[in-house]
Amino acid sequence: MKISLSKANFRDMNRLEESNYLLTNGLGGYSSLTLAGSCSRNDHALFMGSLVAPNNRFCFVRHLDDRIILSDGQCYALSSQANVNPFDSIDATLLFDNFSQTYLPKFTYRIQGIEITKTLVMVQGLNRMAVEYRIFNPLKQSFTLDVTPKYHFCAKGESLSKEQGFNHKEGLINSNGQSLAYRHNGVDHAFETKRYEPGLYFAYDARDDRTATDAQMALHTVKFDGQQAEEHFYIIFEAEEARGKQLPAQNIESMIDEEVQRQQQYILQAGLKSPFAQQLVRASEQFVVTRDSTESKSIIAGYPFFADWGRDTMIALWGCNLSTNQFADAKQIFRTFIRYERRGIIPNLFPEAGVAPLYNTIDAALLLVVSLYEYYQVSGDLDFIRDEAYDCMVSIYQHYRNGTDFDIKMLESGLISGGSGFDQLTWMDVRYADTLPTPRHGCAVEINALWYNTLSILDHFNYALGKSMPELPALAERVKNSFNDQFYNPAGYLNDWFKDGEVNQQIRPNQAYAVGLPFPILSPQRARSVILNIYQHLYTPLGLRSLAMSDTEFKGTHTGSHFERDMAYHQGTVWGFMIGQFLMGILRHFSNDKTLMHIVEQFIEHNQGALYEGCIGQLAEIHDGYNPNQSRGCFAQAWSVSEVLRVLKYYEENITQ
Repeated sequence: MKISLSKANFRDMNRLEESNYLLTNGLGGYSSLTLAGSCSRNDHALFMGSLVAPNNRFCFVRHLDDRIILSDGQCYALSSQANVNPFDSIDATLLFDNFSQTYLPKFTYRIQGIEITKTLVMVQGLNRMAVEYRIFNPLKQSFTLDVTPKYHFCAKGESLSKEQGFNHKEGLINSNGQSLAYRHNGVDHAFETKRYEPGLYFAYDARDDRTATDAQMALHTVKFDGQQAEEHFYIIFEAEEARGKQLPAQNIESMIDEEVQRQQQYILQAGLKSPFAQQLVRASEQFVVTRDSTESKSIIAGYPFFADWGRDTMIALWGCNLSTNQFADAKQIFRTFIRYERRGIIPNLFPEAGVAPLYNTIDAALLLVVSLYEYYQVSGDLDFIRDEAYDCMVSIYQHYRNGTDFDIKMLESGLISGGSGFDQLTWMDVRYADTLPTPRHGCAVEINALWYNTLSILDHFNYALGKSMPELPALAERVKNSFNDQFYNPAGYLNDWFKDGEVNQQIRPNQAYAVGLPFPILSPQRARSVILNIYQHLYTPLGLRSLAMSDTEFKGTHTGSHFERDMAYHQGTVWGFMIGQFLMGILRHFSNDKTLMHIVEQFIEHNQGALYEGCIGQLAEIHDGYNPNQSRGCFAQAWSVSEVLRVLKYYEENITQ
């Protein structure tokens, strides 16, 4: 899917800075700047490497100050940058002509009969990235292209100080214990005095009360002179020495060709037809990374903020791996979680070298069971279930039934309860100091929908594998009856949680799990009522609100200080991933209901607009609850992409055939 945005879409630098591009390298490293070519966040970087995949990230190059100098001496900037002193800010919107992306981000600039096309590329599995400039100059005017890299050489999130030393010789830079090699086809001009520039201003971070300033270092300018009708320039950065690798150099043409072919093959293997689905296949692949500590694949939860987490991975792999037919990667991920299962719980935070995993989740283990069932449904790989996964599923079932950590246990009713004190075990897991904005201790609605599906899935595999657990059918029926008795609200929706006689009757999207999971726990009449309630109170074309707008606790925007954002995070903010269970409930169980199918088809049509906002070609983590017209949080979120992709795949294969 080609995305093309022209000058007509962006009237000034501020509009250009509202959107970003994203390239990733399969190690957790990335390249992401605004469409103005600037950094508007501390997390922006032209070249963010990954020293230990996937979460030990290191910012080598902030951005490029690239300028074209014409024969009359006039100098024009290609890339913008806001600075603390507004008089030092660079506004390059005059030259901006177009941004396009099919496989790689391309920027086109135009001035006085000279057209400059800048293409960015990263290499998969390596800390190597490049910038290519192709010049169309039919009048054969003489010009100079000056490219000045702005270096950072700090771990992601850290600030550059004036005391940090830099050692530079042509083709190699050393600082802060790391080395960066670079090569090009121009002429290198080193500065006699290194230029420390303390004035970067991050407008996006300022809005959210984050640290909004930082410094960068300029060490040299690469000059490219031209006067031919067509010119070709490049600069390549590589930091593989940090990972102890000595690899053959690539030329810029092979870097671009190989990356385009790799993406094309990935899309082809997924087998999806619509341009929207194919674009989400490309987007989903950007989250799949190698994890050094487990020597396996994993899934980054979101760029630019997040690491790889258990809960997010179990949801994201439905689209990122299963909907793309990447079954080998899925099995690597499953094996890692199975290996680290402890007392029926799987990690919510993967282990880094020398650091123990964190197990603070009640839903990740149940999601693992559902994910294994979804894997089996699309792959038919019963051998993997029998030989590698079955014992883990049994352990999860037994520990949840008999009781395990975090007060997770089965009640007499058959329902699962968990959490106490400051525990935040479900996906609504924000805790700010001693404040829990959304405490959900006790029996939560989605946890018990997942529990019912866990019992049903284990019973399904017992039958397929010739194993026997005769208590399962009766227990599943008891859970189903208790669920309907305890959670169904006479107003036609599901209560969110209950504990010790207290019932939370807020209208929240967690009830969507009861209609979207593969084994229905509600009657068709009740399921339809729940779907329509969600549609009335929570639905938007970008996801589901986390709380009904009519609720007195509803927060309409997700901006401001850390405290203000945490207080709003699950109190009305729109979450992209929650749309998945809602729409899958319609597709799986009401595909003949024209009224409900209209909701699915309108979503597919309208959600495509999200690809053109925020991170181009990606789907964001969240949007404001009141008027969801601007992305917030992570500008690219794995489970948001995954769940929409899963809906598109099911729709293509089961509805439009």
